[in-house]
Amino acid sequence: MATLNLTLDTRRARKDGTYPLVFRVRVEDKFCDIGTGFKIYKEQFDLKTNSLVNDIESNILLDQLKTHYLKRLRTYTAENLGCNDLKSMKAYLINKQPSEFTITEFWVNHIETLKTAGRYGGAKVYNTSLSVISQEIDLNIPFSKLNFKTIVDLESKLFQRGMSTNGIGVYMRSFRAICNKAIHYDIVGYEWYPFRKHKIRKEKTTPRIISVTEMTSYFNLDLEKKNPLYKTWLIGKLIFMLRGINIKDLMLLSHNNMKSGRIIYKRAKTGKLYSIEVLPAMQEIFNELNSNCTLVGILSQSEIKNSAKLLEIIVQKRKVINAHLKKIGLLINSPEPLSTYVFRYSYANILKQQGYSKDLIAEALGHEYGNSVTGIYLEQFDNHVIDEMNLKVLNSIA
Repeated sequence: MATLNLTLDTRRARKDGTYPLVFRVRVEDKFCDIGTGFKIYKEQFDLKTNSLVNDIESNILLDQLKTHYLKRLRTYTAENLGCNDLKSMKAYLINKQPSEFTITEFWVNHIETLKTAGRYGGAKVYNTSLSVISQEIDLNIPFSKLNFKTIVDLESKLFQRGMSTNGIGVYMRSFRAICNKAIHYDIVGYEWYPFRKHKIRKEKTTPRIISVTEMTSYFNLDLEKKNPLYKTWLIGKLIFMLRGINIKDLMLLSHNNMKSGRIIYKRAKTGKLYSIEVLPAMQEIFNELNSNCTLVGILSQSEIKNSAKLLEIIVQKRKVINAHLKKIGLLINSPEPLSTYVFRYSYANILKQQGYSKDLIAEALGHEYGNSVTGIYLEQFDNHVIDEMNLKVLNSIA
């Protein structure tokens, strides 16, 4: 009798010390493995429960995948009585026509594709979206069974859970993207598309910003180096001085990004290239914070090399930084709880208050200016124009 269980293949470790998580099909004393796409450390897998440790979302997806394989295994054994050929059994379990793919299978496959490409942030969004949506509607169905009414019902159920409009929008956009990819891969035709008549709602959010006066108070705060908030205070200053740099990008800045008196880097999220003049005040902070591998000393070399866990590490460190910034905000009586987000958008708001154009501000922050079509034909502003604007805004809070 054939059995199927989730297990960690510990026969050979990968270069980063992880092992592949597999579904093992066993017939008597022989077995074959079906990969799940997960590569994890031994301590991340619970042998007693055959599940990932502290990862509810992934366990839900793996349970759904296991249910699918068990269903196909039962069908195979019923149609091939007495046949114990593991090779043909595995081929039956994993090979199918495009129309046979369930939404869950296709979604999980896309998540693993993103991970393979090193896009762990995108994989996390799709993973979370799949976990949330699969709790409300059945995704273990072919795409052809999904219709417009199911989409509308899903949105209503998410609202009933008390989710915000924008929060729901994140999950629905992930779902819509998966449907688009299914069409692209010819799993379903264009005529099927259930999102054709459905518009994903979006609400404007209240900007979390502080004024020039409050930012000046932050920069002029007198903190001793031995103060546990001191390094975080410097990080906040750098975010603002580097034109509202994203905290992830700031953490990843290495000495290679410092070239001819400029910080030159690509934003991790968009691939947009930035070139920022390093002013003396910035250099002083870099001199205090830099380590052997990064300019701000937040991430260690081993953490940077751990690509599978890097996003998780960055998220945790950002939480700590935001907790410290919130405490600093109390010291300057900030009306808005301080966070890395506040520094980025306060930079843009202060520029706007000082009369700079939206196009110039967009260029400084790396956003598209004008519409997406005309933006293609417009040259970027010269670096010296952005440098001059940045210098003036920094002098205004000095």
